[in-house]
This record gives sequence, C-alpha cells and structure tokens, in this order.
Amino acid sequence: MLKQVISVCVVAWGGAVVRGAEGPQHEREEALVLHPVGKLGAGAGKEISGIVRSRRDAAVFWTVNDSGDEPRVYPIRADGSVIASEREPEAPGTLVGGAINCDWEDIALDASGRLIVADLGNNSNARADLCLYFIEEPEPKEGRTTFTSKVMVRYPDQPGVPAPRSNRNFDAEAVYTVGDEVFILTKHRSDTKTTLYRLSSRESDVVNELERLGDYEVQGRVTGADASDDGLRLAVLTYDRIWLFERESTSVAFFDGQVSSRRYAMPDGEASDSESICFETDKTLLVADESRATLYRVETDEVRGR
Repeated sequence: MLKQVISVCVVAWGGAVVRGAEGPQHEREEALVLHPVGKLGAGAGKEISGIVRSRRDAAVFWTVNDSGDEPRVYPIRADGSVIASEREPEAPGTLVGGAINCDWEDIALDASGRLIVADLGNNSNARADLCLYFIEEPEPKEGRTTFTSKVMVRYPDQPGVPAPRSNRNFDAEAVYTVGDEVFILTKHRSDTKTTLYRLSSRESDVVNELERLGDYEVQGRVTGADASDDGLRLAVLTYDRIWLFERESTSVAFFDGQVSSRRYAMPDGEASDSESICFETDKTLLVADESRATLYRVETDEVRGR
C-alpha cells in the first residue's frame, strides 16, 4: 500500500534538483516538442481517452474511447493501426457485452491479465454511478467479450453530489496498477493538484468507498497515468506536462521517490488535447492526443531532462 504523500517534494529536471514546500518549481525550462509516430486507425481514433500495453504481446496496446462510443476496447500497434477482428473485420475493436460507456476515461492492466476500464469521467462532479469494469484480456482478434466484474465506487471525501464549485476535484481520467492493486489519480477543477486513491474493496453488490492516500501538486489537470510492469515507475500526464515518479522498491511511495517532470508542446504549436499515456518499453512512453488522433513517442530520459 502506498503511504500518505508528503507535502514537501523533491523534483529533478534538466540535471537540477528543486525543492519546494508547495510543490516543484520550474525555471528556464525548455518545452519538449512531441514527435508523432502514427495516426490512430478507424474506431480507435474516434476520441481516445486511455492506452495500456498488453502483457501477452508487447507489440499490442489496448485503447478506449471517451463517451459517445460503444463499449469497445481497441487493440492497436505502436503505429496506431488497429488489429482487425477475425469474425467481424468491418467492426473495429472488441465489443464488451453488457457494459455501458457512460464516460470511459482510462484503461489499465493488472498482473493477473485483467483489463480495467475506468468509467470515472465526472466533469460536473455529479455522477453517482462511477465504476470500474474488469475484463479478462481478450485475444486481439476477438470481436466480442464481456466483463467478469463491475465495481461501483465513490470518493470518501466528496462533500456532496454534485460537489460544490469550490471543491470540484472528483473527476478521474487516470488509472494504473501495481501488481493487482488498482490506483486512481483525480483531475481537479478547483486547484492544480491531483489526489491519489486506492481501490481497497471490490464487492459487487455495494458502492465501494475508495481509500484516499494523499495529494500531489502537478500544476495542472491529470489526464492519464501508467505504471511500469515492475511497479517501480509511474508516468503521469497533464495537458502540458509529463511526470515520471521513480522508486527503488514497491515499499516506498511513488511520491517519496525520485520525481522528474517536463513541459511538452505539440508540433503544430496549438494546445494539447492529450489524455492517454503508457509505457511502450523500459525507455519510451506513448502519448495519445484525442483531437489529433495521433500517437507520440517520448523517451523517459527526455522527461528526466537528460
């Protein structure tokens, strides 16, 4: 279990270390311009909101779309091409029978091989039906599957539904796993922090209360996250910054380890609409931009400022 996040953070970037009681300070930082590696194919490029690498095949990645799409998960390659279904090649992706895409915002994969689809989009902070779908990772060419469990969740510290405008911090677009543990990072609208929660119970007949673990100042709105398979590195995405949290063992909280971040920019100079990030390899990350339907590759050393 991750312990409570401390308020004083240590951040490394550009070869320097900056300490601050209110969070990291960034001075004279040059933005990293993202370089595209491929356009997302039909279906997967509709409104991508989450991406994770398969544990069965490192060349396969699973994605989901935001609200408005069917309840589908899409198997893609690193160039954005969609792997077609054998039985229904005209219908991109794998339909998740019985599920509803109310506002799917991220996808993760645990050590037991279960995809976790996060139906946690909550822009107005007014939803009372937030949930996580657990799906056995299908073969990429399967056209249909279903979920094995649906876990309803709620935030223990949300003061009401909807939350007051002064505390609209109960939307989430970032889910990641360490082993079989599931963690959620929120997207705040009342400040520039994120709150970390753990899924500590998974009963199917109740609304499970998340376990609040602490806050971190990310200077923006968190739109995606992914942890490495060994659980020692965590990548976190906002609309203009990539964070990399690294620790020596899983007994240390991510936010107590080495923290690096880098501001990034889109090659066209326009604002980013990037809402998905995952580890591609030990040394590279993939970032997906929703409005551009494009994948970008980022080296972890670039985030570290090396």
